[in-house]
Amino acid sequence: MIEEQRIRGQEGRPVSEKTCHPELVSGSQYQEMLKQVQHDMVNSRVDFSLPLITGLPRSLRSLAMTKVAFTLAEVLITLGIIGVVAAMTLPAVITKTQNKQLHTAFLKTYSELNQISQRFIVDNGVSISEYFANYGYASYNNSITAMFSKYYNGDSGRLTSDAFGTDDGTGNYVAFYDMHNLNGNKYSGGVNTHGSNSSFFCDASSFKSTPSGALYLFEDFPTQGKNGPVICVDINGKKKPNRYGVDYFMFIFTVDGKVIPVGQQHSANPGVCTNSSGICANFNNVGAEYCSKTSSNIAYNTSCAYYALTNTHPTEAGKDYWKDFLGEVYSR
Repeated sequence: MIEEQRIRGQEGRPVSEKTCHPELVSGSQYQEMLKQVQHDMVNSRVDFSLPLITGLPRSLRSLAMTKVAFTLAEVLITLGIIGVVAAMTLPAVITKTQNKQLHTAFLKTYSELNQISQRFIVDNGVSISEYFANYGYASYNNSITAMFSKYYNGDSGRLTSDAFGTDDGTGNYVAFYDMHNLNGNKYSGGVNTHGSNSSFFCDASSFKSTPSGALYLFEDFPTQGKNGPVICVDINGKKKPNRYGVDYFMFIFTVDGKVIPVGQQHSANPGVCTNSSGICANFNNVGAEYCSKTSSNIAYNTSCAYYALTNTHPTEAGKDYWKDFLGEVYSR
């Protein structure tokens, strides 16, 4: 009579003497034993220590001592798949993060402008629109920028000698930095009596910087009883993308002491401007056509601040501005 001597693994599974003597088992029993060992190896249910392994049949002993590992080809394929997935998803993640940062900066700018407008009324008894109505070009640049420096603690001095750039000594202007339309094309100012690159929206003051790094400059002074002036703000300064409707927006002061985005309805709004070089006085272009992602006419990029503030797509109901609309802009 054969007495079974049991060798136990990690979970106490018995392995009989028959396992050690394959001549005592039939072919079917041997196959079943082989399957059991394979199963236990995969599930780590047996401790394949040396005493146990040396007692196994040669075929099982070889299987037990085989270490399972990935081949180089398998590793390279896996890394390749990870790389493809990262290449597909990483740009979207970066864009989403950038848009969130720009949206936050936009709302901060809008809030600051309204605070300044309210404080100005407290200090002067009239709105900015009323105070600067028909002010005159000779003193307007100095006065409007000095006024803002008072309310922006830490505001920079003039960053340019005038308007969009600096006189190069030959009567033309050197742009302060490159600006782009919403469609991605580089934008250059038009020509007026001051020379080339000297006419554009918000060309009535020098560039200045807020403590947070935003850049701003002003459009012409308003007429009596009308909203103005328009203020153009690059909400993240010289950092890219420097693009109308993405990080460069326009707002307008109102006769009732508020600040609204260009593109918003108001009873005291000035007229529209469709000049591609921005040769206009104060304006407020209202309508989705003035926030076009395809037009190369800069006038048709002026109302995007309204859609950015309300976070609505200019033309498609149910879609938003910062994700859906700018997603379409980036994909062009």
